[in-house]
Amino acid sequence: MCGKDNPDMGEEVKIEKSVEDMVPNRFHKYLSFFKKKELECLPLCKLWNHAIKTKSGLQLKKSKVYVLSPKEQEEVDDFINEQLRKGYIQPSKSPQTSPIFFVPKKDHKKRMCTDYHYLNDWTIKNAYSLPLISEIIDKVGKAKVFTKLYL
Repeated sequence: MCGKDNPDMGEEVKIEKSVEDMVPNRFHKYLSFFKKKELECLPLCKLWNHAIKTKSGLQLKKSKVYVLSPKEQEEVDDFINEQLRKGYIQPSKSPQTSPIFFVPKKDHKKRMCTDYHYLNDWTIKNAYSLPLISEIIDKVGKAKVFTKLYL
């Protein structure tokens, strides 16, 4: 017995379980998909990589700086250092900046947000439509095996 079920103990005890303990044995062959180190790399560049196109006449600008508490500034620094380490971002000398600020969450923690309103106003929106779920279901029918070609 542990936690509040045990009358001899006044406080709850949390037991840490490993991922292997929480995942049923029949799925252990897929555990490598969820390892943190393997998730920290970006896929190789391809010809069809996503691009963001901007309208002509965009004037890059430095945006408003919000005052951050020491704890918030430390969180921003940790985030930037971690993203640089993983290779998700790289140092830039661009004159375009976007402000960072924090908004409260329901659990009284704060979520870091980046304000891209100015850049979004100058972005050319994609004009192709996404397929409807009902249309995909009609195409797939009662098939049981799928490939990327179907979807």
